[in-house]
Amino acid sequence: MKYFIYFIIIIGLIGFNIGLFNNLQIYGQIPNLLLLFSIYLCLEKKDFDFFFVAFFSGLLLDFFATNFFGGYTLSFLVVVFCLYLLINNLLVFELNWQVLSLLLLGSLLLMNSVLWLYGLLVFKLGLSSEYIGIKIYAAGILPEFFYNWIVLYPMYLFSDFVKKFIENLSAKRRGF
Repeated sequence: MKYFIYFIIIIGLIGFNIGLFNNLQIYGQIPNLLLLFSIYLCLEKKDFDFFFVAFFSGLLLDFFATNFFGGYTLSFLVVVFCLYLLINNLLVFELNWQVLSLLLLGSLLLMNSVLWLYGLLVFKLGLSSEYIGIKIYAAGILPEFFYNWIVLYPMYLFSDFVKKFIENLSAKRRGF
């Protein structure tokens, strides 16, 4: 049941992301609500739901992207896997706006790097006739970071609400 709820939320977030924020672009960038939602689920440390969310978020973004199919799915999975390893094995931190800002910056850099490397690999293998250079990704990283930083806290509140809703739903099903 919770995966169905996650899937509905992912569809709603991509609709909100493309429907509303596509008309509110800043320097050609829109916030990536799906990446933020995946990051917040990864910070929970309770279960591996963030892999499901990252996979389907990337898959839906791939349907709307003009790049070669699979780039966003791979980049989301790499980002949440690296974040999971970093959080569970290396870092002990208190969740505040500085840590969230650093995690956001690192996640965006890693996501754009994976997208660029994936595009380069696909281009070199002759599977795509288009190639987006690293300069385009580098030019958009600051506006993308600031726009995502603006919606960082509202997405944190939303993901916290979703987490509590799913916990309450699963508690009611067990009969507590």
